[in-house]
Amino acid sequence: MAMKKVGDDKLRRKVVSFLLVTLMMATITPVHADEVSEPTTATTEVTTTETKPTTTEKKETTHHKKKTVKKDKKTKKKNTKKDGKKKSKHKEKSKKKENKKSTIPMPKRAVKKKGCDTVQKKIVKMQSKIKKLQKEQKNIRKEIKKENKKEALQRFYQQYPTEREATMKLRGQKITPLTKISEEDDALRNRLFSLANTFHDDQLRKIASEYVFGVRDLNFEDLLNEDDTIDLNTYLKGKYIAPTQNMQIGIKNKDQEIQKLKKQIKEEKKTRFFDPKNVNSISNITVDDAKKMLSGTQLYPEAEAFVKAERIHHVNAVFLMGIAAHESAWGTSRRAREDNNLTGYGVYSDSAKGINKPSKEEGLLATAETLHERYLTPGGSYYVGTSVADVNKHYCVGNEWAGAVVGYAYQLMNKLN
Repeated sequence: MAMKKVGDDKLRRKVVSFLLVTLMMATITPVHADEVSEPTTATTEVTTTETKPTTTEKKETTHHKKKTVKKDKKTKKKNTKKDGKKKSKHKEKSKKKENKKSTIPMPKRAVKKKGCDTVQKKIVKMQSKIKKLQKEQKNIRKEIKKENKKEALQRFYQQYPTEREATMKLRGQKITPLTKISEEDDALRNRLFSLANTFHDDQLRKIASEYVFGVRDLNFEDLLNEDDTIDLNTYLKGKYIAPTQNMQIGIKNKDQEIQKLKKQIKEEKKTRFFDPKNVNSISNITVDDAKKMLSGTQLYPEAEAFVKAERIHHVNAVFLMGIAAHESAWGTSRRAREDNNLTGYGVYSDSAKGINKPSKEEGLLATAETLHERYLTPGGSYYVGTSVADVNKHYCVGNEWAGAVVGYAYQLMNKLN
């Protein structure tokens, strides 16, 4: 019986405790944050709920993060592409710069100069020679002007119908105290004085005053001293008739010489010219110019050959000099010394034969001929244009050749005035 009571008591206690718990749960009401002055667990929970995101929010934020990550990846890809493009452009620019540095650009400035000092002195000498010749011509013309007065001489001779009569009548002898002077002698003397005044001939005036004429015996002079006789006919014709033609010829010869000198001066005064855009244009340099330009180099002995090559083949001589300076190191290279090849034409390697001639002049002429026919004439096998750069395309491997040749050409032109 005692055991039964104990079991009932335990059961009652459990029921009572259960009822008390249910009553307590029913009487508890929720507490609001604005009704509480002091913080409670509920408020802490509220604050935690406000600061911590919910699961949905977490999903949204992670989704947003994924989007941003994707965007970041895209922007990174774009940036990397841009950076790649920039880098490639930069590389291309740097390559271009490197190529520019490795090649010498061809200058395009045309150069004009006067002749060298020697040429200028030569011009002055020729000009002074022309003045001298012109003065001589003037004096001859004065003499001819006197000869133009020969109408008076012709009138004088009209009184002697034949040459024989003139020869006889114009033989004279010196006047002596025993000489009888006739009216005929006086008339002839007066005519001779008039002729002497016309020609300003003091010698004829002296003859007229010291001699009488009309010796009829042709052998009469043999009886007299030579100093006492005179042949006036020979004197007049020898001094006033025969020299006229010779003087005219003399004037003509001097005039030809003057014209020749003027032509030379014109050539010497021509502007010296080098245009890298057109090496068909003639330089107008003279041999003296070429010697001045090549002085102090091994190319000096060939100065005349460069001018000759330009004259024959119409290739600018300064351009040819520039080629020779570059290809032969101013005439000192092995090819220049052993093969007479100053221009390096045909020398593509050490074993290449090239243009080899018996003399350097022949080598230069051969190069000039080849350049003219093949490189600088339309229709030529290597014709591209007339500039140094155009010649470079087939003349030499690499594009630094044109710039180097033009540089030497400028250097040569700077030696002129």
